[in-house]
Amino acid sequence: MLQTPLTLYKLIVLYMLNRVNFPIALAQISEFILEKEYTNYLTLQQVIGELTDANMVTTQTANNRTLLNITEEGRETLNYFENNISETIKKEILEYFKEKEFELRNELS
Repeated sequence: MLQTPLTLYKLIVLYMLNRVNFPIALAQISEFILEKEYTNYLTLQQVIGELTDANMVTTQTANNRTLLNITEEGRETLNYFENNISETIKKEILEYFKEKEFELRNELS
């Protein structure tokens, strides 16, 4: 069982980053999480900061966008705790990527 909602939000971010083989713009992750009303913007910023501090996510800036990548440590953590993410949330993430795949890739170019 999850101890805090922050843990779930961290797992959602890690799951999203692990589902693609390219960096994702923070704006795209924010769009998904805020659109689904999982949490608010300030909490999401806290989550990203904590994941970065824990070396589970790396950030880089390109064209005034913050891009996120999952690290090996992030993958290992996700593998251990992925079952704490509901199948509904996983399905929503996969649907989001299916709908936005072109846009996500376009963000990088």
